[in-house]
Amino acid sequence: MRIPPSLLLGLGRFLLFILLEAACLYMVSNNGIVQRYRLIGRLREVQGFFWERYAAIDEYSSLKKTNLRLADENTLLMHRLYMQKENLDTSHTYLAEPQFSFITAKVIRNTVGSSHNYLILDKGYKDGITEDMGVITPVGTIGITMAVSENYTYVLSFLNTNQQVSTKIGKTGIFGPLSWNPQSQGMALLSEIPQHTQVNLKDTVYTSGFSSYYPPDIPVGTVEGFRVVNGIHLEIDVKLLQEFRGVSHVMVVRNNRKKEIDSLVKSVE
Repeated sequence: MRIPPSLLLGLGRFLLFILLEAACLYMVSNNGIVQRYRLIGRLREVQGFFWERYAAIDEYSSLKKTNLRLADENTLLMHRLYMQKENLDTSHTYLAEPQFSFITAKVIRNTVGSSHNYLILDKGYKDGITEDMGVITPVGTIGITMAVSENYTYVLSFLNTNQQVSTKIGKTGIFGPLSWNPQSQGMALLSEIPQHTQVNLKDTVYTSGFSSYYPPDIPVGTVEGFRVVNGIHLEIDVKLLQEFRGVSHVMVVRNNRKKEIDSLVKSVE
């Protein structure tokens, strides 16, 4: 391959420029103490600039590892929490297998702009995930697994007009279905609450535990307002705690007794 003469000429001029600059720097640095210290100071500034940029790049590259480690720690803490809770609920009898266990996964796709939103996770059936599993974070319900391949999972988001979650107000035990309010991404409606129920603004709304998808007592939102509907029920505005645009890691919930419970219900029906 023949190199064009113009390219060779340009390359020669560039190399000559570099050599002349190096010679100038050498002569300046050896021509006086003041010039030498000024030159050293400039070099230190340039060096500091690149060190600062390198540190920022290194910090950014380690951020993914930090997020994954924190997600794994959250999963472990959640697992221990429910093991302790079940042991207390069964008069301190040790349970070989808790009702709920958790699988950490990373969100690789997330939609929030439609009425039927979804997420894609980086884990699949080889990691123990199957269809009809709940997906949560420490501050909310994310959705339910709908389709699973070997390495990925499709999750029907809570930000979906076809989704409902059984929730309760505070620790009262009064429960009802919570559904997303499509008019406001960060809001949901809690309905079918008896009119006589004592409700206060900023009360926390938790999962009830009556669904086979989600464990009980996961905080999902706070009461922002309420009103009487049809003269018998309260309809409550709930501000969601989970910011769906910012979710990066989740926990997939494995209900280890779901199959037995579903089989029992099916036998009765």
